[in-house]
Amino acid sequence: MSSSHHVKLGYLGLLPFLFLTGGYFLTEADWLLQSFIIYSISILSFVAGSLWQPATKPSAKGEVKAISQSHTQAWLVVLVTLPLPLSVFVAESVVLICLALSFVWLLALQKRLASWLEMTPDYQQMRGKITAVVFVCHLFMLAQLNHTPVVV
Repeated sequence: MSSSHHVKLGYLGLLPFLFLTGGYFLTEADWLLQSFIIYSISILSFVAGSLWQPATKPSAKGEVKAISQSHTQAWLVVLVTLPLPLSVFVAESVVLICLALSFVWLLALQKRLASWLEMTPDYQQMRGKITAVVFVCHLFMLAQLNHTPVVV
């Protein structure tokens, strides 16, 4: 798949975050919050899984060679997903904060991997923008969850 496809798919993946956030602002329906959290966990797990290497890359001679990731880097990538099953036992506000910070954590880790330098500038920009929008969506959901209506 070409880099432009990755970029398009990345931006399309934002749509559920935006629709669920907007819908929750309009209706405060609990199913929208739950759907947001489930989608967020799914995407976070997908991103973490896609960063877990070793990956392969063709050499100049057409041979495939492994790009190794340090053992520590591999565990730092997967570490973010380990507490996700426990999210059913904590308040939704805690889950939203953890998820928001986890997306930022994964981007910071990805930028430290050797494979980051091989990504196109379009992809690198897209990852930064998507992470920022997803982070803000989580903050909006948290704000809406914790707001108290003004009674006049």
